[in-house]
Amino acid sequence: MEEEIHRRVREIVNDRVHGSTQIALHLLEFLSETLTRLEESQVHRVLHEVLNIIKNRSSIILPSNLVYILEKAVDSSLKITGRVNFRIIAERLSKYYVDDIVRVVGNAFEVLKDYRKVFTLSYSSQVLNTLKKLRDVEVFMITGWPLFDGVRAFKELSSQGLRVKIYPDSSILEAVCSSEAVLLGCDAILTNGSMVNRSGSRLAGLICNEKSIPLYVVCDCMKLDFQHLWRPEIWGYDLEDIHMDFNVFEIVEASLITGYISELGRDVPVDFVEKALRKIESYPMALIS
Repeated sequence: MEEEIHRRVREIVNDRVHGSTQIALHLLEFLSETLTRLEESQVHRVLHEVLNIIKNRSSIILPSNLVYILEKAVDSSLKITGRVNFRIIAERLSKYYVDDIVRVVGNAFEVLKDYRKVFTLSYSSQVLNTLKKLRDVEVFMITGWPLFDGVRAFKELSSQGLRVKIYPDSSILEAVCSSEAVLLGCDAILTNGSMVNRSGSRLAGLICNEKSIPLYVVCDCMKLDFQHLWRPEIWGYDLEDIHMDFNVFEIVEASLITGYISELGRDVPVDFVEKALRKIESYPMALIS
């Protein structure tokens, strides 16, 4: 059974279609359903191995942080009570995290509600849910070749009745300059306040800096890379007889970011890192109290 758990975890974490938030939710759902069937003595061992598996894909931080917190909560429960109810711990973490995501979108709505033209790129569930909530906004984006994640986001927003204009990647300057604000998701936040997101994000940030357009990053505290795990991830793409390798994620410096919008509200990068770290450190005890 443990080998099957490991196989499924690899499958979930190595998903190249969904963003890190969706991957994390799928992982939490799987662990909640699966690990509750194990003996108490097995849970810690399996969680430890799951964490090692997840760390092999160190370009996305969220799944590692969630499993790290689960492991710490299990350890704390065993030390304090001598037993562990993994079902309760996993269900609480799932609920708390989903509640955080809802608050993120609500806070992003409050920050963006007075803007009428917003640029985004890639496919971020938190960004898309914010834009859907705004409704009256006009959205500008690029295709995101060769993954075409921008096209996928374009189709989803258009199907919801939003006004969306999509540009080729080479026209990112025109697309960004057509907007009043830029809203990006992220896959990791580094402890120096920089963030990691889909390639093209840094160029969007540089354009914002040059044109004095605010750049907001929608995220949750669980994406803080407090364990310093993040590493680049190279993907390959074949076009006819030409092979290309590229970094699918890139760093956007804190100096280019107007503010992070999280479940805690809107913060400048340095303040967000400090607040997010405090929240992560308090999480394990919150799950067992």
